Amino acid sequence: MSALQVQAHRKPLLQQLTDQQDKMLQQIVELCQLNSGSYHFEGIGKVQASLEAIFAPLADSTEYRPLAPIQLVNDDTSVSEYQPNPMQIFRARPDAPLQLLMTGHSDTVFPKDTHFQDCRIDGGLLHGPGTADMKGGLVILAHALAYLNDSPLRDQFGFTVAISPDEEIGSTVSAPILMELAQHAHYGLTYEPALSDGTLAGARKGSGNFSVTAKGFSTHAGRDFFDGRNAVVAIAETAQRLSQLTDETAGITVNIGKIVGGGAVNVVPDQCLCRFNVRVNTPEQMTDMETKIQQTLSDVESSTGCTLTLHGHFNRPPKPMTPKQEAMFELLKSCGQELGLDIRWKATGGCCEGNNLAAAGLINIDTLGVRGANIHTDQEYACIDSFAERAALTVTLIEKLISLNADASKEQA
Repeated sequence: MSALQVQAHRKPLLQQLTDQQDKMLQQIVELCQLNSGSYHFEGIGKVQASLEAIFAPLADSTEYRPLAPIQLVNDDTSVSEYQPNPMQIFRARPDAPLQLLMTGHSDTVFPKDTHFQDCRIDGGLLHGPGTADMKGGLVILAHALAYLNDSPLRDQFGFTVAISPDEEIGSTVSAPILMELAQHAHYGLTYEPALSDGTLAGARKGSGNFSVTAKGFSTHAGRDFFDGRNAVVAIAETAQRLSQLTDETAGITVNIGKIVGGGAVNVVPDQCLCRFNVRVNTPEQMTDMETKIQQTLSDVESSTGCTLTLHGHFNRPPKPMTPKQEAMFELLKSCGQELGLDIRWKATGGCCEGNNLAAAGLINIDTLGVRGANIHTDQEYACIDSFAERAALTVTLIEKLISLNADASKEQA
């Protein structure tokens, strides 16, 4: 908590949620002890069962929306499919005057065989896989909704809680559903973690994950070297050229993440793979980079005689800080002041479902989860004292959104 003073009318809210903090802690630990790496179908299924037990009592309906298969480019350049778990959608009061889309994810970056499987408490920190990103956020959301469901404001808002099983791999197949759901909401709330000091993400870069496969022609390196077409050389040239598209001034980055290929040194290799990530600040940069990537592949094909195939796309459009986005952050800042919190935000190169909601035209704040740090590492932790604090922040924000919506309705009448 910050040094700002909690306003008197918010103290009962904070106290009631603080009384629930031990229960929140227990629920988060139980969820995080279940491994749910993005490709661990069985593990995600177990987490979804636990999430249904938490959210179904708060909702009027529960839906498991089937998702399309995810195309996987394997290290040997072959292509296969993975059928992900369905998407969980919990709805309440769809005819209420204010509709909120709340999003989160059940998967983590930690695979089934990771060494990072268990939770531990160290002082005021809960260490564990997904404690911050973002099983902790889902639990505090549930407690905020439970509080509001028991309040006089219950019938003034409806909600859709959409929980994706593929967020950590870019919402590859859940993104279209998120954008569809966004068309029926007034605001979006996403429960990625804030930083440990409470800072939220403002503007976000757009991001795309890509793979390039090269197909050459294998020959003996001594007898028929000049008849061969070296796929490793083609990928090396491709990676070098793509990397040179990075522009620090413009905020464009191309990260070559992995190259796989080759074998015995007396054989010209006929296949190779390169995986890379691109981040941009604007939609215009995104379009420009798509053109430059295709041109790079065409040039390398001409110079090496290998066939290059591009897989992947920009799955997270940029999320700029528009005037409407800034107004919502200012509203959240006023909520924080009532709770004794100094709410701040800053631009980030990271991406999340908030990018997809913004691309669908939905104003949203996407770091309303617990305070935490070191996400995507085995040092991940959530700040235990943020559980009640951030649940209270969501309650206060929704109350203010209800009030704003009511005022707008009066003006239109």
